[in-house]
Formats: sequence, C-alpha cells, structure tokens
Amino acid sequence: MNTHYRQCRLAVWHLFLIVLLGLLSACATQIPLDERDTVRQNIDQAAEETISAVIEKNPEILQKLDDSAGFFAGRVSATKLPVLGGGYGLGVLVNNADETRTYMNIKRYDIGAGLGAGTVRALAIIEDNDTFEQIRTGIWQSAAGIETGAGETSSSAIATREGVQVHIIGESGAGVVATARLINVSINNDLTDSGLSDISIPNTGLKSIDPEQEHAPRIWNRKLPFLAQKVIDEGYDLPLPYGLAVTYSNVSQDVLLDSLKVGLNGSEIVPFEFVSFENAVANSESVQLKFDAWLFPFMNVYGMVGRVDGEAPVDVLLDGNGMLDMLGINCPSPDPLCAFLKDQTITLPIDAPFSGTTYGIGTVLAGGWNNWFVTIPINFTYANMDTTKTEGIATTVTPRVGRILSLNRYGNLALYAGGNYLDAELEVAGTVILPVPGGDGLQVDYRIDQKNKDEWNILLGYNWDITRYWSWMAEYNGFIGSREAFITSMTYRY
Repeated sequence: MNTHYRQCRLAVWHLFLIVLLGLLSACATQIPLDERDTVRQNIDQAAEETISAVIEKNPEILQKLDDSAGFFAGRVSATKLPVLGGGYGLGVLVNNADETRTYMNIKRYDIGAGLGAGTVRALAIIEDNDTFEQIRTGIWQSAAGIETGAGETSSSAIATREGVQVHIIGESGAGVVATARLINVSINNDLTDSGLSDISIPNTGLKSIDPEQEHAPRIWNRKLPFLAQKVIDEGYDLPLPYGLAVTYSNVSQDVLLDSLKVGLNGSEIVPFEFVSFENAVANSESVQLKFDAWLFPFMNVYGMVGRVDGEAPVDVLLDGNGMLDMLGINCPSPDPLCAFLKDQTITLPIDAPFSGTTYGIGTVLAGGWNNWFVTIPINFTYANMDTTKTEGIATTVTPRVGRILSLNRYGNLALYAGGNYLDAELEVAGTVILPVPGGDGLQVDYRIDQKNKDEWNILLGYNWDITRYWSWMAEYNGFIGSREAFITSMTYRY
C-alpha cells in the first residue's frame, strides 16, 4: 500500500471521528420527538401572551388583527456587539380563515453600532393571503432599526415589508442599537408536519403531529423529488432531497482466473491453456465521495468518485511442454530451455498491485411503511488505474430490509439485513522474467482476466440518522462464501 493512500485513509478516519464527535455534541439542536408537543404548547401560550401585551399597549390593533389574513407571534433572543449581532427564536403563524398553525424559525443578523442583549416578543399582522403564503413558505427580509430601553420598557422602530405590520415589545435585557438587519423566517420542520422526514428514506412512520390538532397543510416546497406532493398527500414523509457522503470500504475475496494470454521472449501474446492456479486472493481499500439526489420519492440516483488501492496476487501454473511448442523448440536440444521446461509445470508468479481513480453511478430503489423499509441499491463502478496494467468494472446489487427504531433525542436507528451481489472483473497485464539455469531469463508477457469467486454473500448493518441532516452507516458483508467486506460512510443531507 503506498504512503499517499495511507495518509489519505488516515485523514478520512480523522474526518469521521471529528464529524461524529461534533454531531454528538450538536444533537440537541434538533427537537426530540418526545418533546415537540410540549414545545408547541409553549409557543402557543407565548403567542397568546404576546398578543395580549401588544393589544394592551395598542388597543386599536384588535380590529386590524381580526380583519387580517393571519398573524405571526414569536419570541426572539438576540445579542448585539459593537459591530455584529444576531438572534434566534420560535413562533407560530396562524391562518385566521381556518385557524391552522405553522411553527416557524426566526433568525436575525445585525450589523451596525450599539451594544445589547435580551429577548423581545414580536407580533406581525399580515394583511392579505398572498403575503401570508409567502411568509409561510419562508422569506428573507432586510430592515433598518433603532432599539433603545431596558426590560419591558424597551421600544423598537422597524421598517417592514408591504402588507405586514410588526409590533415589538421588549421582554428582558437592555441596550442601545442602530442597525441594518437581515431577518429569515422559515418553517420549523421539527414542529410542523411539512412532509419532511427525520429519517433518510421515504416512510410513513415516526409521526410527531397530533392529527386532531389544527395544523397547516403539508406542502413540499423543494424542487426534488418529482411527484413529492402526491406522496406526502398520501401520508408519506420524505428525506431531504440532496446528499453528500464520504465512504470507506475494505474488501477481501477469492478470485477466479480465465482467458490467459501469453507471449514468450517478445512474441505475440496469444491464448494459452494454463494448468491451474493457486493463492488467488484480492484485497482492496477505497475511499469515495458520493453526491446523490432523490429523483422520485422511490428512486435515488447518485454519482461518485474516489481512490482504490489493493493487490491481486496469484500463482499460475503453466505447462512447460506447451511453452516449448510456443517457442518452436524441439527437445532434446542443447537449448537450456529444454531442461527448464520439458515435462515441467512452471509457476508464473503474478503480482498485481493496483491503485487508481474510481468512478461510479448508481440508483437506490426504496420505500417504507410503519417503520419497516426495503432498499435496493444498484451500482456500477469503473476503475481507471494509475498504470495501464490493470483495469476493471464492478456491478453490485444490494437488497436490504430493516426496521427503524426511534432514539428520541438521539435520532433514529435503522437495523437491516440483506444480500450483496458482486460481479467484478479485473484484467491484469504484465511481464515476468523467469530465471533459466545455464541461460538467459525467459521473458513471459501475460494478460489474464480475474473475477470474484463468489457472487453473493449476506450482510448486516445499521444506519444512524443522528439528525435529518447527518447520518452514519456501517455494514459487514460475509457469513457465506469467500468474500468479506466492511463499509462505512458519513452523509450530510440538505
């Protein structure tokens, strides 16, 4: 194994560990399933308190609130340093026509003079349905503002978008701030049933919304997959459409030999019948970068590129008499090759180390119901080696069936079993100089086809959806046949 590849592999493992530790420490950023109903209740109660506080200070807005398309009420905590600042909060968007509720994130980014920290309550009265729908699907809004005061005596003047009237009341903290501001309002997918899944395959399980409560319609607002709206209308949840993954694999397997071609002392390479072969085992390691997208709710497509490093040594036993015939030597003869080859079985030691770039494409057919799932990945990989002596293509099909277990605040764990079909063909070419006693060495140019001995084996594995954005999988292929493989990957979905 070359030094460059070892360094690459070590760097990948370091990346896996760093990312995993970071994810474990950040799991709490996603609201656990068993806490979401409580969080929604707290947001609803805070919204009622905000409306009451604003009406108490401005009784004239009560009629505007009743006549509006809807309103947004939320709480934002923010910090402002001398130049930069920002804040985050949660709120609820209520449609006055049908009383459905959409729970939203509020993020603000400030730049300007001032210093302060605290929490504010905000009530936005939305005048028309078009503006309401724009806000519900998510908006970015720029604003300029001046904020002064301390605690509940603080006040704010904000320039807002047309069709929306915003009222802000300070709740805690103090500061004096003059700032330019960028505000983002987006659906909180933990608290609102938007059709976005907490797991990385389409599924109808793991619901976190009480169907008896009034919630906004499920609307898929992403471009992929096609037909998404139809399936979420049927009750399915879908994963984030795009993924980026780093995968490491280690494979060891027996190989079969076929189609040997030999040229002796520079002669043309022609087919040659070998006697047998020994010690034919291929070992390889690879690191790949994969990009995927859900094209349809049931079909994921992907492309990948990576590096592979390995070796496929084998001892091929050749008939010495056949080699004499190829050389045109009639024995007995003073030629040293007669004594070397006549009635002998000659061992041709083929040492076939390989390293190069791999390219692959594939698809995954997937679906799930009631926390059970089935996936069928189909993959084609071509290896472009650093030398021209070895090249090959591999086809894999890996049906899996499994069960998804909720880990609450720690995400969801999918345990699965299945089979792995592999058809890998490798063409190895090279030259070996065989020492001949009493004469010059015998040059043997060869080209031979290798393929994996056992096409099927059994696999066990897991996929841990740490959050809907990050997942980690690992699986072992083996149990039957001669092939063993360990595969692990880290995926980021967006």
